[in-house]
Amino acid sequence: MERKRKKYEELTITDDFMFGKVMRHPGRCRRLLELILGIRIREVTFLDDQNTLNPDYTARGIRLDVYLEDADNTVYNVEMQAKNTGDLSERSRYYQSVIDINMIEKGTSYRKLKKSYIIFICTFDPFGGGRHIYHFENLCREDPAIRLKDGTEKVFLNTKGTRDDVGEDLRRLLEYFESMVPRDAYTRELEDAVAEAREHTEWRREYMKLEAWEQRIRLEEREEGIAEGELKGETAKLASLISRKIKKGKTPEETAEDLDEDIGEVRRIYDVVARHCPDYDMEKILAELLDKS
Repeated sequence: MERKRKKYEELTITDDFMFGKVMRHPGRCRRLLELILGIRIREVTFLDDQNTLNPDYTARGIRLDVYLEDADNTVYNVEMQAKNTGDLSERSRYYQSVIDINMIEKGTSYRKLKKSYIIFICTFDPFGGGRHIYHFENLCREDPAIRLKDGTEKVFLNTKGTRDDVGEDLRRLLEYFESMVPRDAYTRELEDAVAEAREHTEWRREYMKLEAWEQRIRLEEREEGIAEGELKGETAKLASLISRKIKKGKTPEETAEDLDEDIGEVRRIYDVVARHCPDYDMEKILAELLDKS
């Protein structure tokens, strides 16, 4: 199903594009991190706005909503997540690995890796525990008092939390993300920033270009999926016919003639099917054929 596109003027702070723009302000973003982590943060520097990181040309790149560093060389990645894709744990792992790879150059000591936080603000409960916040770091399973101290922490926030587990300021912030109703000076500042951003002509054009690009990617992926399905269907049909000919003792040449198919294609499939006799497990045959093709 095609994802319904929001108009730019309909964007709220829970849309990742708007979130990235509003949080580009150092003061706003620093306050956000202080509320979430319960720490004081000195001056912050944005590493890039919705930066795209690529581990190498063959791997999947990632687009970051907010990516910044503080005066103590701690790196933060903050993401707004309005849809439960079911893969946030794996995504946080991948984001961490890609950020680490981009943090140090080849041959650099691992000690150069900076402390980092991966933070997801979710408009749903990612773990079903009713908490407003889920904070993860690596601990020893046999003795939880022993920390790995690898400098990585992952934090997931839930705007629908029901427990009494966060301070009042953070609770009001999460309620704002849930209701879009500001209840204190900071959330009113965020709402005013959203209203101002909706009038930003350059950001509107940027959003439209991004949406057009994402729509093109989705179309290409759908077309590739259709083509792959058609290829699988045609290959399965031909493999099934060839398996019947093999059972009758037909040679590749005879099979090609009987089926009126190209001898090269028949021989390719014939050899694979023949190796799977007498079981003729079509799932394994197709996997081998499609992998080779």
